[in-house]
This record gives sequence, structure tokens and C-alpha cells, in this order.
Amino acid sequence: MTIYRFKAARILLVCTLAITAPYLQAEAGGMYELSGRVNIVGANGTPSNDIPGFGVILHRKLSDEWYLGFSLENATDFDVERPNEELDIDSVSETDALATMNMLTVVAERRYMLDKEGWTGFWNLGAGIADIDVDDADGDVEGGGRFDIKIDADTETVLIGSVGAMQRLGEHWSARYEATLEQHFADWDIEDRVTGRTDSYDDYTVFGLRIGMNYRF
Repeated sequence: MTIYRFKAARILLVCTLAITAPYLQAEAGGMYELSGRVNIVGANGTPSNDIPGFGVILHRKLSDEWYLGFSLENATDFDVERPNEELDIDSVSETDALATMNMLTVVAERRYMLDKEGWTGFWNLGAGIADIDVDDADGDVEGGGRFDIKIDADTETVLIGSVGAMQRLGEHWSARYEATLEQHFADWDIEDRVTGRTDSYDDYTVFGLRIGMNYRF
């Protein structure tokens, strides 16, 4: 399944670049934006309640209304909530596993001038691939004994949609605010090394806010 997802993501990126290549010959003055942003996001509780992080995104202007964006997102040490409960193991204390996510995305963005004071509205749609690494989780079992859980998180395919607004702060700078929704297509394997019990996490949803700064050049 991982191989097919990687192939699908590569095909998506190649097709996107091929379709947009003619536009990339436009004159270069002010055609790019480099953005840094903070991601304040929650999730549907399985496998996590929240996945905060940060991102860096490069937008390329295709026309006055359309932009193409490529981003790298990172979330470090977010909690995978109580994996022992997925295996029906009662822990003496609440036990979470720590995970790290790195995600590459490509989005098409449509912008609308809202007023002459520098406010611009936008929406975007796109897709990405996410690589996730999860630490082991261990602890004491109620009634005696130990558990030692490993989680193998497969590479995920992600669909992304956002709406938001940008506020011009000067000739080159602007602030960016957006609400985002991500659907993660996942297949995580869980196993307790002590009892041999297994289970899995499947698809989940991420939602929240992104706040950042853009530099146009």
C-alpha cells in the first residue's frame, strides 16, 4: 500500500508541474511568496487530539487570481492518545506515544481582492504525502504485568482544503490567516510485544488554524 501511495503522489506532482509549466514562463517581478506559519490544529481523537506544528510554503503566481503553492509541514512530539486502549490493555497511568510528522503538499490557490486597504481573500485545494514516526509506548498493566507497544505508521496520502485572508503590511510583507481541513488516509499497525495483541488506526481528520507571514519577491 505504501508503494502505491508514493507512486500516486509522484504522479500527482508531475502532472501538476506539467500542466502549470507554461505559466511559469511569466515575468519574474513579484511572482513569488515565501511564507512561514504556525499550525494550530486539532484532530478527531484517533490517533491524536491535536497535531500542532509549523510550515514553510512557497507560492508561485500563475495569474492575478491563481497561485501554485508547495509546502513542507512539520509536527514534532505530538501525542498519540493512549494506544494501550486500542488493544484493550488497562494501564495503571495514562500513557501516550510521541510522534513526529513531516508532510509535503502542493495546492492550487484562488485569490480575491476584498478592498483597497490590502485585504485579500482566498481558498485553496491540494494534496500531499506525510511521513510519520511514532515512538514506542510502555507501562504497567492494572493487576500486574507490563505492556510494550510499537506503532508502525504507514506513509499517508492527504487531501487539503483551506479558506482565509491576507493583510498587506507593506510593499513586500503580508500576514496570512486561514482555516484548514485535512483528510488523512492512514493505515497504522499497533502491536503489544508482550501479549502479541494487534490492532490498527485508519483514516482521520485534522482541522484548525494557520497563522503566518509572507514575503513577496
